[in-house]
Amino acid sequence: MILFPMAKRIERLKKTGNAKNIDAFLFTSAPTIKCLSGYFYNFEIGASPFQLLPAVLLVVLSKNTTIIIADNESYATEGAGSEISVKSYSSYVYEKPLDFTAQFLLKLHEALRESNLSNALIGIEQNSLPFVISQSITSAYPKIKFVDVTNEITYLKALKDSDEIENIRKATALCDIGQAAVLKHAKIGMTELELFSLVRTEMEASVGKRVPIMLDLVSGARTKDGGGIPSNNIIRYGDLILSDLTPCLNGYWGDTCNTIIIGEPTTEQSKHYKLVQQALQSAIDFIKPGIKANEVDQLLRKHLSSVGVYGHHSGHGIGTSYHEEPRIAPYNEMPLEPNMVIALEPAVYRNGYGIRLEHIVNVTTTGCEVLSKFNHQFRKF
Repeated sequence: MILFPMAKRIERLKKTGNAKNIDAFLFTSAPTIKCLSGYFYNFEIGASPFQLLPAVLLVVLSKNTTIIIADNESYATEGAGSEISVKSYSSYVYEKPLDFTAQFLLKLHEALRESNLSNALIGIEQNSLPFVISQSITSAYPKIKFVDVTNEITYLKALKDSDEIENIRKATALCDIGQAAVLKHAKIGMTELELFSLVRTEMEASVGKRVPIMLDLVSGARTKDGGGIPSNNIIRYGDLILSDLTPCLNGYWGDTCNTIIIGEPTTEQSKHYKLVQQALQSAIDFIKPGIKANEVDQLLRKHLSSVGVYGHHSGHGIGTSYHEEPRIAPYNEMPLEPNMVIALEPAVYRNGYGIRLEHIVNVTTTGCEVLSKFNHQFRKF
């Protein structure tokens, strides 16, 4: 019986392991660990100086799953089920020098011994496995071999379960609140930083806690570069404001973009805004299972070809990472499948200004559902 949502994903992972004769998986990537275990730590202030890594997840095909974390991180496993065992190590001391790496490795080797993995083939994401871990394992267990399963994990994460879609829906609702706050608070004479402070306050107040937020919030000529962090740039009459809000709520990301103008737009600006709106809607109408990611990209670029090209992707998958597969880009022939969640973000960049609009959609069996509910609006008086 499946007792927690992540168990479904772990079972799919184990089927992949069986097909490839893999005995276990060892993951150190925070987005993958969140997807498979529910573990999420507040990364807003960066990596802890008292830990080697936030966590390591060991998925053994013939046994239960184990997560190894610092002793002060146990609160972050509350979303995991009883099927995941927790091993914690001492991370912070003041009576003697810090030795959290040694303490962590002791727990990792303990988990490997208990799972009889001394002669195992272990699947990893090679770009995220620290050398100190791989070197320690192969030194202690020379018969252990590693195999890269990055592609398999990438595909597993691209197909969302219902609990993941619900989490993305909540993160996207937070984006909607933020975009409404931009419209509400933007005014002549304030700085981008002042506007950002008001927007962030409303977003966090709506969920009652701090939320990591990655964003572009720029005004005036800065919009022509597609974004940037808010600055002391003063908002003036006639300025466009581009707000691309990307909050991480409980380990899942939202991502929407809107562009408004303080005052009256020029005829050209109004035309370009409408073109971007139409391009975005055309992609929403076009998406369905079987369509390739690059076909969506081609559609968007063709729609906007009369006003130049934008030098970035047309969209991307979103989940426990803010950029996942499927990337909506010229090279990507990945077919879309139901329960892929995608951010679409066509744009126009001209001399002096830029316009980008973005919605998040979930691919369904017949088309797609728009998860972001904010109605893009251009003018702000």
